[in-house]
Amino acid sequence: MKNEKGLEEAYAEYLDTINVHVLRNVARELGVGKPTVGKKAIVIAQAVDVLMGRVQPVPPSKLGAPLKQGPLDPKYLRDLATIRERFLGNYQPLDYANVLQARSKAGGQNSYDQSPYKGILEIMPNGCGYLRVRNAQPTEGLDVFISSQNVRDWQLKEGDCVVGFGIQHNDNKNPSLIKVLSVNEETNYRYRPNFDSFFAYYPEEKIEFSAKNNLISLRYIDLFSPIGKGQRAIVVAPSATGVSTLLKDIALSVREKINAGENYHLLTLILDERPEEITEFNHANRAEEFYYTTFSQNAQEHLNLTKLVFARAKRLAEAGKDVVLLLDSLTWLTYAANACATDGNMLVCGLKASAFNFPKACLGEAANYKEGSISVIATLSINRQNATEEAVVNEFEKVCNCRISLDADLAKKRIYPAIDVNDSHTRRDETLLTKEEKICADTVRRQFSQKGGEALFEQMKNTESNAAFISKILKS
Repeated sequence: MKNEKGLEEAYAEYLDTINVHVLRNVARELGVGKPTVGKKAIVIAQAVDVLMGRVQPVPPSKLGAPLKQGPLDPKYLRDLATIRERFLGNYQPLDYANVLQARSKAGGQNSYDQSPYKGILEIMPNGCGYLRVRNAQPTEGLDVFISSQNVRDWQLKEGDCVVGFGIQHNDNKNPSLIKVLSVNEETNYRYRPNFDSFFAYYPEEKIEFSAKNNLISLRYIDLFSPIGKGQRAIVVAPSATGVSTLLKDIALSVREKINAGENYHLLTLILDERPEEITEFNHANRAEEFYYTTFSQNAQEHLNLTKLVFARAKRLAEAGKDVVLLLDSLTWLTYAANACATDGNMLVCGLKASAFNFPKACLGEAANYKEGSISVIATLSINRQNATEEAVVNEFEKVCNCRISLDADLAKKRIYPAIDVNDSHTRRDETLLTKEEKICADTVRRQFSQKGGEALFEQMKNTESNAAFISKILKS
C-alpha cells in the first residue's frame, strides 16, 4: 500500500514536469478520454487514475483531429514504465515499434501513423550522418540517412541518440530523416554544453557498488580499489579468473542504482568475443545500452564501434549523466588498433608504435567533470609468458588511476573473487574512502601480505557487510 501511494505521487510529479500540449498526447496514448478538455491538473489526475488501474483506458480511435504537436516521443511512456519498476519491481519493457498510436482523421493517414526511428548518430567524413538502429553498427536498409545540411540545422552531434520520423525514397535503400522528436531523450536539445570545453578533475565521489548488493566481489572493490565518478580503472586478469563474472556483478549493481532513481547511465562494450558469450552477458547484464563485436568482424569494425560508443558517453556527460562504461577488453582493442596502424615502426613487444594512440585517446575522455562524469572499467588480459600482453598492461597502467588485479592461484582454489588486494589499488584513494575504511584497507594489506588472500576471503565471507568487516578489523 505504501509503495502504491509513493507510485501515485511519483506519477503525478513526473507528469507535472511535462509541457501541457505534450501531456495531452501522453494522456491520449494512455487511454484518457477527451484529454484536450480541462486544465493541466485535471488531465494529470485522469492519467494517474488510468496508470493506477482505477479507470479502464479508452480504446484507440481514428476519430478526431490530428495531433496538434505531432507524434509522441516514446520516451515519455518508457519513463512511466521505469517509475513503475522503481516502486513495484514488475518491469514491462516497451516494444519501440508499437509504442506510437497516433490518431488521425477517419479514412486518412499521415506520416505520424508510422512508427518512429531510433538510433545512434554516426557522422561520416563528408558531414552527412546515419542513425545506426542496430548495435550502433551499419545495417543495410535499416539505418536512417541524415543529410549534412540537416545535421548542421538540427545541431546534432556524433553519439546522439535520435528519435524521429523518416520517409523511404524509391531510389535509396535507406530512409531519410525528416523530423526530429528528441535527442538523448530531450526535446530541448539545441542549447547544451560542449564536451570539449569541460575541465577534468580527480574523482571525488565514490560509486558504492555494494550499497544495495553485498556481493563479496563488490565489497572487495569498494574497500581495496574504490572507483569514483570519473575513474579510469583496469581489471588485469589472467585467463579463467572470473573477469566476466566480475563485470556482470558491476553491471547489475549499476543497474540497481539506475532503478533506484540515481543519475547513472550504463554502457557496455564487448569486443572480439564469441557470439554465445555475448548473448549470455547481455541476458545477465540488462544494460540500457549494450554494444558488441564478434571475432568474425574485422579490426576496423572494432575501432568504429568503439569510437561511436565513446562519443555516446560524451553526449551523455553533456546531459549531466554519470556514465559507467564497461569495456571488455582493452587488449583486443589495442590489437585491432595495431592491425589498422599506418606507422610501421615496430616496438620490442611486437606492436606498432601508433597502436596505443587510439585506445589512449578513448580512455582520455574518462574523467570527472562538473557537468557530469565518464567512468571506464576496462579489462586487460595478462600472461606472464606473453611479452606483448605485459607491454600492453604496463602501457595502460600509466594512464589509468585504478587497478584491480585478479590472481590465478586464488582462482585455482575456487576462491571468487580472485582479487589480489596487495596488487590492487586506486590513486588518491583517501579522497574516496572514509578514515575508517582507509585504516582498515591499509591494515588488511599488512596483515595478509604473507598469508595470502584465502584467509582474507574467509573473514570477508563471515561478515555481512563492509561496515561489519571494518569494525571487526579495527577492534582486533
